Amino acid sequence: MFKAIRHADRTRLRTLAKTFIRMGNDPAALLCLDHVFLSPLKLQNLPLDEIQASLSPYLDYIRLLNKFCIDKSLTEGSNHQRLFGFHPLGENRCLVPKHSPLHAKLTNRSTSSGKSVDGYRCNYDELSRGIVQLISSRIYARTEAQNDACRDVHGFSPCLYLLVQNKCNPPEGKEPCTFQHVQTGQLTVGWYRARIRLILLQFQILDSACYYDWNVRKYVLAHFV
Repeated sequence: MFKAIRHADRTRLRTLAKTFIRMGNDPAALLCLDHVFLSPLKLQNLPLDEIQASLSPYLDYIRLLNKFCIDKSLTEGSNHQRLFGFHPLGENRCLVPKHSPLHAKLTNRSTSSGKSVDGYRCNYDELSRGIVQLISSRIYARTEAQNDACRDVHGFSPCLYLLVQNKCNPPEGKEPCTFQHVQTGQLTVGWYRARIRLILLQFQILDSACYYDWNVRKYVLAHFV
């Protein structure tokens, strides 16, 4: 897993994440998917099956983040402790090591004296709030980027220039074309159903992420009402 993370091997990380999910190893699965979606998806002109292969793991990613957000267990050996690496100190105190996203989140919002050379010392209430805030901000920021990537492909719609003129020749200033490049013979019932599945999958992702931005509602009204 760490070799795949080091080499930014997204294909390998997606495969590992599926394996970890089946094994019930949520921290490892979430770590894999967090690196898969470290940068925005690039979906332009990909076949629908490849788009589905990119979007389906994102739904797993959001579900795992929600699961960690709901789970409040912070005991030693818990999923939270395995994922974030904090160290119990006893007497309702713990140490969050330096150079971690949770350490950055806690120190940026705190003016207390919890900062130390080896990390950040806090009680479990502050730790729990920091974890929820970190996960919530992760869900929003990553889903915003993911939704922008899907909006860029216009609802997975085919390029009308290619279908009508047999070549893609968008108006000046609108290059490059961001619609799906499919030939007339490829517009089958199977293609249509695959497109609908992708649209419904994206709705499911946005609902799971509670991402109800006005641009999302406006897009839905414009394209599907």
